[in-house]
Amino acid sequence: MMRRTGSTRALTALAVVGIAAAPAAPATAATPPDDDTGRSWEVAVASLDLTRDPWTFSGSLAFLNIDDGSLRQTPWSDYAPNALAYAPDARTLYTVGAVGDAEVAEVSLFAAHDASTGDVLWTVTVSGWDDLAVSADGSVAMTGRDKIDLTTHSVVSFDPCDETSNHDVWDVALTPDGSTAWLVCGRSGFGSQLRAYDVATLSLVDTIEFSAFVGGGIAITPDGSTAMLSPLYGWYVLRVDLATGAVADLATDLLLSGSVSISPDGTHAYFASSRVFDVSGALHAVDIATMSITASGRLVNYGTDPIVSPDGDHVFAVGREEWDTIEGISTHDAATLTPLSHTPLDDALSFRLTITPDQAPVARLTASEPNSPVTFDASASTVEFGSIAEYAWDFGDGVSTVTTTPTVEHEYAEPGEFTATVRLTSSGGTSTEDVYTGHQLLRNGDASAVATVTVAVPEPAVPEPAVPGSGVAGALPPAGFNGATWVMAGIGMLVAGAIAVVIVRRRVQPQRKDA
Repeated sequence: MMRRTGSTRALTALAVVGIAAAPAAPATAATPPDDDTGRSWEVAVASLDLTRDPWTFSGSLAFLNIDDGSLRQTPWSDYAPNALAYAPDARTLYTVGAVGDAEVAEVSLFAAHDASTGDVLWTVTVSGWDDLAVSADGSVAMTGRDKIDLTTHSVVSFDPCDETSNHDVWDVALTPDGSTAWLVCGRSGFGSQLRAYDVATLSLVDTIEFSAFVGGGIAITPDGSTAMLSPLYGWYVLRVDLATGAVADLATDLLLSGSVSISPDGTHAYFASSRVFDVSGALHAVDIATMSITASGRLVNYGTDPIVSPDGDHVFAVGREEWDTIEGISTHDAATLTPLSHTPLDDALSFRLTITPDQAPVARLTASEPNSPVTFDASASTVEFGSIAEYAWDFGDGVSTVTTTPTVEHEYAEPGEFTATVRLTSSGGTSTEDVYTGHQLLRNGDASAVATVTVAVPEPAVPEPAVPGSGVAGALPPAGFNGATWVMAGIGMLVAGAIAVVIVRRRVQPQRKDA
């Protein structure tokens, strides 16, 4: 079953709750900051405000600056965001949540926010509000029951799990190429399925059956080959080959819960476990190839939803101190999962968190005069987040090198025209390639990370020939023993010879006789 909804329905809902302007307006982009370089990633957290009437859907977005630890929040009295994901360019943050109160029927809402302020840019009503994925090209967003065109704001709703199985939708993830949406469908006592839908047509293209109930999160490796599933309060982790449907499981004595996150290199998945009765839990790193736990780190909370940073160095988690309050955002070393810092969030119930996608540098390259050596300079290049960590040079003559500084010298052995190239990599690991793990980009690669410049290396200078009949050389012979030295020596010998002749003639001249 498929149905189309749009801005008219959204206007009706928003007229009641008053959250945002009419969604029928043209697509609005967030305004770039004045200084668009060297910014910090932020961990964004969607929360339900528990200080208000429990029958009122009110909540907030919290943004944690991972460099200085500062926290900013954007609250709403009539909207509770649940799941969230960034646009590829990091300018816009998308959320799905609920609006309404005890006297107004609940409405699921999809909202676009200015990522720098949290302000709402536009909204549309949707059918699902528990999960969200944004395609790597930023054109489409998917909830568990809707496809949203992010250019036109049109919505197509469908029933991916209820059609034949009477299952609930637990999570959705998109493949890196954006062609397929994988949905986790399941209901306790009825088993589970992983269903694949063609994003263009919303037609079912594949189904993978599970004998046990799997109702949790899903993430996909950056190469699009493998899905990792975390159960909702289960004792195992699943790895699914998306081409063959082969399933491998990791049985544990841990009560796993929440979502799953995959490292940028696709080698590890991160899960959380809970011990509800003593209010404790842990984070776990699982080697995807061997399906073994490689690291664990203690949490003072439980029910966490981990997310890994774009550089793969840190894992962030948020969970509950008690069933209805957030304990805070914790930061962990990704290799050991050792806790590094903790930021409290009071009087709120968290649902999901995400992190700013890293952006590709913008390369700019100049070259000095084509003498030898040539100086190449990429110091005018910029990067939005962090810094430029690597400059990979190709001088066009078969020679290449990598530096951490923006200038380099190179001497060409032969004359000719050469195209030199520099490819930049940010401190977050972003260059020309995307890294996408199912819900949003971690690294937004772009061709802007590459710049070229052409240099023409001239032939070496040739001496000018002598001018015939002038008795004067057009240019001095080459320096060295066989050049000007021979000329000067010859002149010296001629002069010396002439002097010797004069002396001899004087000696042999006859003496005058007396008269």
